[in-house]
Amino acid sequence: MQIHVARNGQKMGPFSLEEVNRQLAAGTLSLSDLAWYEGAAGWAALSTVPGVSAGAAPAAAASVSTPAITPSPSGPVIPAASVVTAKTEPLAILSLIFSGLGVFGFCCGFFLMMAIAGVVCGHLALSKIKKNPELQGHGLAMSGVIVGYAAIAVWLVWIVLFGGLAVLQGITESMKSKH
Repeated sequence: MQIHVARNGQKMGPFSLEEVNRQLAAGTLSLSDLAWYEGAAGWAALSTVPGVSAGAAPAAAASVSTPAITPSPSGPVIPAASVVTAKTEPLAILSLIFSGLGVFGFCCGFFLMMAIAGVVCGHLALSKIKKNPELQGHGLAMSGVIVGYAAIAVWLVWIVLFGGLAVLQGITESMKSKH
């Protein structure tokens, strides 16, 4: 049986079953590498190929020098669907969107709520990413949290300054009308 191996989208082999077991024992191949052989339904982890075992290399075979793995110009094409991509946490994306709206939406107070929603979504996303390391989006969530807190700070300064100025203006107007 000829086994084609792929790692990071690069094809290697084909190898015999014995050669695959020797290279697994030597550490050149990994059980998580993708493999395909004639009759297989598709690309799957090398550990699922019948006859493949991590520690199966005999002592005599282990002492033989293992040739370097070279990319194979021929063999089956690795389908794009076989490349596993990690899922991005949707709350991380929402965090950055809401926080951005909070920064740029000074037309009404509703956008302060967007900044708060961005911070909340960011913290929830960070919590989920910490619990499940397969999820991506840590940078998006951190950006959303930082931008959200900055937007809240800007809003609070805006309210204090302009709200305070309005109060002072009201006091001076009332003092003028008394005189």
